[in-house]
Amino acid sequence: MRSTLWAAGAALLAAALAMVLATRRDLEEPHWRLFSEMATSQAPRTYDPSALFADGRSYRLAPPGTVSRAGAPARELKNPVPPSFEALARGRAVYESSCRHCHGPKGRGDGPVAKAVTAFAFPVATNSALELSDAELFRIISHGRNNMPAHARRISEEDRWKLVHALRDLQRGEVARLGPGFELHEDPRRLSLVSADYGRELFVENCATCHGADGRLQKPGVPTLNSPATLAVADDAYYADIILHGRKGTQMPPWKDALTPTQVRSLLAYMRSWQKGVDRSLVLASRGEAKRGAALFRGHCAGCHGVRAEGGIGVSLDRPSFLGIASDQYLRDTILTGRKHTAMPAAYDFSPADVADLIAFLRGLHPLKSSFSEVRSRLPSASKATGAKLYAGRCAGCHGKDGEGGLGSVLASDSFLAMADDRFLYKAVTEGRPGTGMPAWRQLSSEDVADLLAHLRGWQKSPPLADAGGRRRGNPEFGKFLYDKGCVSCHGSEGQGGVGGQLANPVFLASASDEFLWRTVAYGKQGSAMRGFLKGLPAESLMPMESSDIEHVVAYLRSLGERPRVDPLKRTFAGASAAVGKLVFEGKGGCAKCHGAEGEGASGPSLTTPGFLRAASDGFIAASMVLGREGTEMRSFYKGGNVDLTEQDVKDVSVYLRTFEDAPTSRRRRVERNPAAAAEGRTLYAQNCAACHGADGKGARDARGGYAPSLNSPEFLAAADDGFLLATIALGRPNTAMRPFSKAAGGVSELSAGDLRRIVAFIRSWEAGK
Repeated sequence: MRSTLWAAGAALLAAALAMVLATRRDLEEPHWRLFSEMATSQAPRTYDPSALFADGRSYRLAPPGTVSRAGAPARELKNPVPPSFEALARGRAVYESSCRHCHGPKGRGDGPVAKAVTAFAFPVATNSALELSDAELFRIISHGRNNMPAHARRISEEDRWKLVHALRDLQRGEVARLGPGFELHEDPRRLSLVSADYGRELFVENCATCHGADGRLQKPGVPTLNSPATLAVADDAYYADIILHGRKGTQMPPWKDALTPTQVRSLLAYMRSWQKGVDRSLVLASRGEAKRGAALFRGHCAGCHGVRAEGGIGVSLDRPSFLGIASDQYLRDTILTGRKHTAMPAAYDFSPADVADLIAFLRGLHPLKSSFSEVRSRLPSASKATGAKLYAGRCAGCHGKDGEGGLGSVLASDSFLAMADDRFLYKAVTEGRPGTGMPAWRQLSSEDVADLLAHLRGWQKSPPLADAGGRRRGNPEFGKFLYDKGCVSCHGSEGQGGVGGQLANPVFLASASDEFLWRTVAYGKQGSAMRGFLKGLPAESLMPMESSDIEHVVAYLRSLGERPRVDPLKRTFAGASAAVGKLVFEGKGGCAKCHGAEGEGASGPSLTTPGFLRAASDGFIAASMVLGREGTEMRSFYKGGNVDLTEQDVKDVSVYLRTFEDAPTSRRRRVERNPAAAAEGRTLYAQNCAACHGADGKGARDARGGYAPSLNSPEFLAAADDGFLLATIALGRPNTAMRPFSKAAGGVSELSAGDLRRIVAFIRSWEAGK
């Protein structure tokens, strides 16, 4: 009797529960509402009267400036098969024959195939699957996703829609099984974690089927992701754009609705882990072998920079005005990090020794054409008149017409010239000050250097001061204390320079004796703002020092030169204005005409890529403006150019360009695009590219035989900038069928820089016809 009552009670309870569930519209909301008008307020009809407004009307005009949100939305597919027992039964039958082996009898991802191969274990009753519309489920059934193949050819359209009904029935079953509070496990990492390890999990789960677990799988029409050459050229924005929007007409679907922003960043972190970095501290340029560097240059660099480094789609590297101001650190960092959004890739297969060898080769393009012994022998008969002409043409732009200083230091200083011997001046001229705007004038002959020194000596009135050459004894720690109190405001916290010169420059410290340093601190530099610090001078500084105190400062300066530095010290221009620099760049200086509105590059190279700005000092940028680049369209802005800029103009422009280091421009350098260039590019494309990428760039989908990845894809063309395209054509893709096409690169054919740009112009013409 009792068991009968229990059974009857259970049946009544089940019936009541079923009735409640059947009459509920939203399982997440309570069935009864109190004060329902708070949740579903009655909207007034357009022409109803209203006491809320003075004119008594409900109808209101939109406020000025209102932007309509209406638009023309895309049509959302609806399931054309009405729900019925017959449709559900047919959908279940299709599921049993086509889906059960992977997704399991209840849609939980536990079918026999999924148990044997975990890559096929995907439940159809999850939060993400529940959120998919019927149209999206239909699309996945038809075209597949990840490891799931397409079923459009195997299952009729009507049966696929019936299968959607069956999937919804399975999902309802899971909801009923887990209760009204149905909430499948949500991975907390989706919304917060960014890591390469998590990215690897996501890659294996979502990407490995097409690209392989390590991104090296090669399939027709599918690009190899783990390609060092591609990773060296493409930035994160390129990959993120492709991941989010996919490529229509290819196997690559959009993932913007399936992956969170942090998951995309994790994927990118995992892909970047494939790149092998180089420890910059191990690049010892002084130990490089120029002969080996020449071979590396021919194999890796000549395609863009020319066989003799004369330039091509890359800048010329053989100009003395460039090599004279490019420090070893600048060359190292340029080679290792490249220039994003240009054709210059980051090094991807170089060792520290390789980089040192390349630098040695480049240094060999700027040989020293003088010797101190020969200069010294020529000094007695040197020509001051010739030296004055050399000074006016090469030095006055920074040091002033009469040596009074400007961007460079004061040279017409009697106290300085009395202390600086001929060897000091010779090394300053021929070695420059790396990392500053002072170039190394290695291209000058011994006769030229002798004439130049003779001209400088013409400003010296006092006899030379004897230098014993001994080392001063001091305590560098106490010297730092004194330096911080008396010197840091002009020369910077580590001697990097500011209003005053760069005291920690290694070439300067290697040239200057302790006596030179002591006397400069003690007595100052005549004709400049540098006052003497020795106690008892008629015009003492704000911080008079004893003679022994100055020895401590000298010891501290010596310690600065002995510190190992991976990154060079960078001197900034005090008192410069980025806002004024922008006006000069766009207007008076005319820089934007060649380098682009925001320095992104045009006929001239890009000036605002973060890689360039991290490698280049303000002195490098300023010296480039003052000296120009011989053999190029870059003229000197001191003399001989279209415009003469003042010292302050040059500083302001340098500081303006520096602002892009932390806030990069979104503008990209573009090749010239016009119908003539595109027409020539079409011919070159047909001759060199169509056999693999198809006559219309559709790749493997092209009806005329293409098998390489599609180029004529709106998503690809939106993600890839012109620099990416140029680099890909010029350098190819190692370990793939894509060969390099630049000169001396060892490819199938050798194209000029102009030919490469014309092909890019033709590829871009597809965008106009999309």
